[in-house]
Amino acid sequence: MNKKLAAALARDDAREEAGMHADDRETCWTHQCWATECENQHRRPTAGQLLAEARELDRIRP
Repeated sequence: MNKKLAAALARDDAREEAGMHADDRETCWTHQCWATECENQHRRPTAGQLLAEARELDRIRP
């Protein structure tokens, strides 16, 4: 982790404790990275995605 990211994480933590909504963070507390680097990891799966995954698992199972 570089110094700029560490400072941004600390700043976002302090702002969130002061009342900022978590969606307004520039960093990701969970992954300790910039929010843009992990934005897709926080999205809930859709029914279509789950169905496609289940079909793919059924297809590749022996």
